[in-house]
Amino acid sequence: MIFRKNKERAHSGFTLIEMVVVIAIISILLLTLVPAMYNYYTSSRLKSANSDAKVLFNSAQTIMQEYEFSERSAKDSFFYGYNKDALHTGTVMLKGKVNSSGKGVIYQVAVNGTDLFTSETAAAAADYAAYKTENGKTVPNPSTFGGRLARLYPDFDSTAWCIFIRNYSVRCVVAASTDSSDYVGGYPIKADEKHDADVVGNATIQTVTNAQMQSYESSCWS
Repeated sequence: MIFRKNKERAHSGFTLIEMVVVIAIISILLLTLVPAMYNYYTSSRLKSANSDAKVLFNSAQTIMQEYEFSERSAKDSFFYGYNKDALHTGTVMLKGKVNSSGKGVIYQVAVNGTDLFTSETAAAAADYAAYKTENGKTVPNPSTFGGRLARLYPDFDSTAWCIFIRNYSVRCVVAASTDSSDYVGGYPIKADEKHDADVVGNATIQTVTNAQMQSYESSCWS
């Protein structure tokens, strides 16, 4: 009897057919789960980017109301477009990103479709820088656009964005986790998928152009 039990144990285990069935089941599960997980990942990234764009939109609009109030008697205004008596429509596009020091910075400003500067180290960028040194510490500068945005938007140091403004009115905003991310969210029209054509197509925050933001603006307000 003992010999028979040992012999039975020696022959116990999976047969080839059983292993094939198990592998087939695992393969089917993977084919089902991988796309679902990818779709969840994409949806989560876009939802976060859309949420950031909405908060940035509202924060920037609050800032523009402050500028409009303070510049109401000025003949010339940066955000309205130079020479407020002119009949043209002034537009401003501002881009922000996180620099190598982990700080949010404004690195590109275009007025009426023409770049004013495209470098975070440009001298002109000083007027829009978010930070200053105070008592040996780096703190947001409340007198600048970036400083005001850092005050209102808590993720200023961890988000890339592009804000399009027309005559003190924020028209549209796109945002992403980095300036080179493919997952770009938007507001007022939200991105529903990666490279959403209704937002900025296959552009990233870094590569989005003034013309693309104008097209997005038209989509939002047509």
